[in-house]
Amino acid sequence: MNIQTLGWSPTKTSAEPSPLLRHLTGDFAPALAALWPAPHEAILTAPAARRHLVCLWLDRGCAGVERNLILALPVRRLLPRILVAPPAGLAPVLAKLGEVAWSAADYSLLLDRLAEPEAAKVLRHAEGITPAQVRRLSLLPPALVAARVGRLALDEDRAVLIGDAFAAIRQAQGEAAAEEAAARWGQARSIKALFQAAKADIEGPVPPPPYPGSERLRPLATKQALHEAAARFRNCLGDMVPYASEGASAYYEWPGPPAVAVEITRDRIFGWRLAQAKLARNHAVPAVVRDEIVAELRDWGVHCGRSAWDLSGSLHRARSARYNLERVDAWLEEVFD
Repeated sequence: MNIQTLGWSPTKTSAEPSPLLRHLTGDFAPALAALWPAPHEAILTAPAARRHLVCLWLDRGCAGVERNLILALPVRRLLPRILVAPPAGLAPVLAKLGEVAWSAADYSLLLDRLAEPEAAKVLRHAEGITPAQVRRLSLLPPALVAARVGRLALDEDRAVLIGDAFAAIRQAQGEAAAEEAAARWGQARSIKALFQAAKADIEGPVPPPPYPGSERLRPLATKQALHEAAARFRNCLGDMVPYASEGASAYYEWPGPPAVAVEITRDRIFGWRLAQAKLARNHAVPAVVRDEIVAELRDWGVHCGRSAWDLSGSLHRARSARYNLERVDAWLEEVFD
């Protein structure tokens, strides 16, 4: 903000901004007070859009326009004098920025976004524009801006997160897949729906089950099957999709009655092992059904006993003078109860 280029040498008194000027113009207040001394009537009574323009002028060193013209000439005539290449639509946008001046950094972000077609479209159609909104647009990849994800008013943390998800899909699956994901996310009508859609795309497909299953124990072999089972069992099976899609766990259903949801997981020593089995609402499995499920899994070659982690921990604790081994039956009790 170089006011010395105007040949203006303010006195100490004239350079002191009033509280109202400080409130309305923030960091620009001292320079504005030097140009329009107290009571600062000319700048305080100017329309908010004009004050924003004056702040842009100050930020660019007061170049291109004399002080006595900056409050007088039409905005559209001033813009080419202040900015080398003013973005299209800047004049009406200035009227949407509110009463209080922005920071120099936020003005720069605004100009950058207005230079991008998709971001500019979002801003031109907005009823009002805030610095936070511009910062969010600045954090989103252009493809997500084009898909109108920014209309959901994400906070900055969520804007960064959805951008990371988009980048992950692009890295793993390529540009075309990322563009398709952006289009799907743009159809979301709420923040919750947006992140549900992104989560589903990040998870990827569920690999084929390690065991084909049987009439007594049927695989839940797709994301849809897991979500449908979650609805039937009224539990968190739907949240297990990431484990299934990464191949860390596989899920089966014992049709019953009673019906039982069964999880087997990879074990570095034993291969696939039984991790947990529960009735609807995670209720305990009756003893007779437990025995049948264990017998079926053992016929497949699934380990029904301590995990490698449990075995290592038991060996560690066995060094102590007092040690009691947890029996496999007690471990199975936890699995089914």
